[in-house]
Amino acid sequence: MAENLGPALIDPEGCRHNLSVREYQLLVSFAAHAGVRFAPSGEADAVITTGQAADILGVSRRTVTRMLDRGELPGIRLGLNHHRSVRLADVLAFKDRGVASRES
Repeated sequence: MAENLGPALIDPEGCRHNLSVREYQLLVSFAAHAGVRFAPSGEADAVITTGQAADILGVSRRTVTRMLDRGELPGIRLGLNHHRSVRLADVLAFKDRGVASRES
């Protein structure tokens, strides 16, 4: 099991920048105000429901289902009922692409 080293930011080069608890709380507060969501290490590999994906993307669950049907967002089927799920990393990447296309 990985050792908990406390809050930190990891830069694009993979360098760790330790944060105090107060610094972490301020960053989370600023991010929430700006509509930014943090993904703890390893969480991006998590599988989430279409409803959770809808919340992250700010759309309805039905819209996420349509995006899956059109192949705009990769999905998987889990369980005996074959409920659709999506990888959090795919949802966050899709959201980033949408933000980038709106800004250009």
